[in-house]
Amino acid sequence: MSGILGNGKDYDYGYGSMKMRDYRIAFFTVDWNYELVESTLHGLKRYVDEHENVSLCIFDCFGKDQDNARDRSEYAIFELPDLSQFDGLLIQGNQIVLNRAREGVARKVVQSGIPAVTIDCPIEGATLVTVDNRAAQRDLTEHLIKDHNARRLVYLTGNLTNGCPEAQQRLDGFRDACAAGGIPPKNIDITSCTWRTTDGIRVVRQWLNQKRPLPDAFVCGNDEMAFGVIEALQEAGYNVPGDVRVTGFDNVTSAELSNPRLSTVHRDYAMLNYFAMDTLINKIDGRETREMVPFEYDLVCSESCGCSEAAMPDYIRDKYFKQTRFLKSFYIQQDQMAEELFEASDLLELMDIVEKNRAVFGCDNVYLCINDYYYDNYEKKQWCHDSEVFGEEMILAACDHTGFTADENHLYARFPTRDLLPDSLRREERFLMFYPLHYNTYSIGYLVMDSISEAAKLNLHESIFSFLEIAIENVRKKGLLRHFNSVLDNLYVHDSLTGLYNRFGFERFGQLTYDRFMASDGGAQILFVDMDDMKGINDRFGHEIGDAAICAAAQALRTACGSQDFLMRYGGDEFLVIASCRETGLKAAIQRAIRESNHASEMPFTLSMSVGIVHAEALDGRSLDECIQAADSQMYNNKKRRKTGGL
Repeated sequence: MSGILGNGKDYDYGYGSMKMRDYRIAFFTVDWNYELVESTLHGLKRYVDEHENVSLCIFDCFGKDQDNARDRSEYAIFELPDLSQFDGLLIQGNQIVLNRAREGVARKVVQSGIPAVTIDCPIEGATLVTVDNRAAQRDLTEHLIKDHNARRLVYLTGNLTNGCPEAQQRLDGFRDACAAGGIPPKNIDITSCTWRTTDGIRVVRQWLNQKRPLPDAFVCGNDEMAFGVIEALQEAGYNVPGDVRVTGFDNVTSAELSNPRLSTVHRDYAMLNYFAMDTLINKIDGRETREMVPFEYDLVCSESCGCSEAAMPDYIRDKYFKQTRFLKSFYIQQDQMAEELFEASDLLELMDIVEKNRAVFGCDNVYLCINDYYYDNYEKKQWCHDSEVFGEEMILAACDHTGFTADENHLYARFPTRDLLPDSLRREERFLMFYPLHYNTYSIGYLVMDSISEAAKLNLHESIFSFLEIAIENVRKKGLLRHFNSVLDNLYVHDSLTGLYNRFGFERFGQLTYDRFMASDGGAQILFVDMDDMKGINDRFGHEIGDAAICAAAQALRTACGSQDFLMRYGGDEFLVIASCRETGLKAAIQRAIRESNHASEMPFTLSMSVGIVHAEALDGRSLDECIQAADSQMYNNKKRRKTGGL
């Protein structure tokens, strides 16, 4: 098929017309260089918009090249899709900067047998769509040598050890140009770096600290390092390109806005990915069999190398105005959401806040899906701390879709993880982006967006997701704290042996119970209970059996008394009951419960208790303490009569 690419060139790829069948495509990428990823997404969105029979699921994350626990948790997003559910896989191979993650993707390609296309980095089993990095860097370096008479050059490499050949290819292109231009090896300095702006700053500062004369040019493996070089040179009072020339590679948006405008290599990332998607569709249909498919590049020879081409002032002004207005609106929305999130008391409230503030994500619909094991045990902490995988089922917990209604637990739907979203949503949405949510090393779930946000272009999504992850965990810890406090509070007011209230429980609830019965029922009855021959049980059978006897007595009281009564272990073998005056035959019920306990028990003792009971009426005006003393006295008299053979 043919089309007009973003650089204005007309390409005919000879694929013919596409079959009208449905294609479901997965795309793996990493938001490592956000300006490139944002351009990539627009190319893919355009393809989906122009091809109604194509749907796309993008699996993106913020993984770096550190190979630490957090990185691995980010790259776990590539484990989410079941590739057997897709017709093809597109991979932004050069953005997956961690070799281990890229090897994992390669294994998925081989194991699934799915047609796959990778961009700018070879992956086993996938067709490679790529720009000739070696030729592009060679051409840009030759421009410095031939057109600007550069004879002493410093080259900053990308990461040469992460398994992606781009860095080596660009270095080889630089060496090719130096050899062709007759540059002697002594005039060439090659420094290993890792693609970062800080690399460029470090190299220049070290160079200047060593008081070495400036080279004619710093040639950088990408734009980010070039920005660092320019920043450090300008900081030291040097002029670019007056004192030294600088070039980059990639032509990210910042290259257009930098001062001076950066000389670099332009790849139309939007059209590169559009083209890669078209290549994948043709591979699925059997019309593309090549292992490598080339894509075009252009040199941008601008101010930083000494050429006159620069971004137009109106263009820069328009970019700055739009970006400033967007940032102002974004930070207002983000601050509002962050404040509300961290004040949320529970998960239900937090999900309401996410839905209310969905505009900060910059898309039409946002779906928050939480691992079933995380959601179901949210305040129980019953899962592995190092879990990096997704559960068998997911919970759709935040959604602003008219077709779904949440239950009282804010659960919209429970669905198999392999489906990614509930059936109706999955069929309706043709462009979806999936981002992992995790706290430290354990997975919370993932967030799904249905369109591209301006925030992606400015690297703001990562901060939004971080806020959300921390807020979800913060609310969970609030719940755990409430639970632990409840447990501690329960232990504080209850006797550890019997589970009945203790002295602290009496101070908190005894008087309240007494007053409640007085107000609601017009009176209360207070029972003071003492176990008979407790010393003899301990002496004959030991204290463990003695403890069992105390527990049996407590259980007999629970059996006899009502659920609203106050039951307390008053002392070692003494108990206190505060009950409603409307409960009749309570003393007899206790004695009956004791007999039943003795009948069912296999213990070597016979349980027996003496009971004193006092009935208090609201009109009497007697205090609780007075009633307890009276009941205690009556219990003592009853026990004394029993010992002397009385009733």
